Amino acid sequence: MKVGIVQLDCKINRSDSNMRRAERYIDQAIEAGVDLVCLPEAFLTSGNILEVADVAVAIPGAATEALGALARKGGISIIAGLLEKDGEAYYSTAVLIGPDGAIGATYRRVHCFEMERKYLACGDQFACIDTPHGRIGLILGYDLNFPETCRALYQEKVDIIFCPALIPEQFSYVTNQLLTTRAIENQCFIVFVSGVGMNVYAGFNYMGESCVVADPLFLEDELFDFVDGGETLLRFNQDEQFQVIDLDVGRLLRYRESRSLIGDTQPDVYLNSWQGIHRRAALSGSNS
Repeated sequence: MKVGIVQLDCKINRSDSNMRRAERYIDQAIEAGVDLVCLPEAFLTSGNILEVADVAVAIPGAATEALGALARKGGISIIAGLLEKDGEAYYSTAVLIGPDGAIGATYRRVHCFEMERKYLACGDQFACIDTPHGRIGLILGYDLNFPETCRALYQEKVDIIFCPALIPEQFSYVTNQLLTTRAIENQCFIVFVSGVGMNVYAGFNYMGESCVVADPLFLEDELFDFVDGGETLLRFNQDEQFQVIDLDVGRLLRYRESRSLIGDTQPDVYLNSWQGIHRRAALSGSNS
């Protein structure tokens, strides 16, 4: 799969400008012959959750129609993060638009941190989609902190996890550690597509550092000159930019045929443990 990555400077209160710049990068991706292009989380509005009621968009709606027209023009798929409005609820959502311009999947971020939950609702299901180039999973930024997110996709035999994100730069070190860990745990490629620029309301910059990470055990098996650290196949700096990478899903699948961890997992034990934790939490709450 040939993937285009757009690390966009997502500016607050500049939706029209953000869309125009995204369109220019998507046109570059089409010229480069990509199969799929990915934009950051909330690329249209930045992380403007304080004004989410004013800036969130309907899905489907004008934003997805514009992206759909570009997908049809180039015969490509597009993944993009949007702040979504659905009635009185708001979500951080990723959409996958197919080469026909239609929405093939939506994913509402399951995990929101405490402050976000004042403004955003949490999704309640994960998304894993078959494409002609591989099986794709969708997550969003903060989901990386929860191993259950990627493990749910691994149970669905995901090949590539796409993670549009808007993560403050103070969390960049931890985020990069998590990305490698999630790739190892789930024997897959992870495409992390970050926004850059400043959240002027919150007073911090977004981390950038978009990257593509692979399971290093796969690379050790496939690339005889692999060295430690080589699992990061591509990394951006903190500027707005566009790059293309070709991911060999077929080789990954052949590796997993003999090295898959799925058969060694113990889902019943995990479920029992989680049920016990929730029972104890419920009892503790009732006694407080």
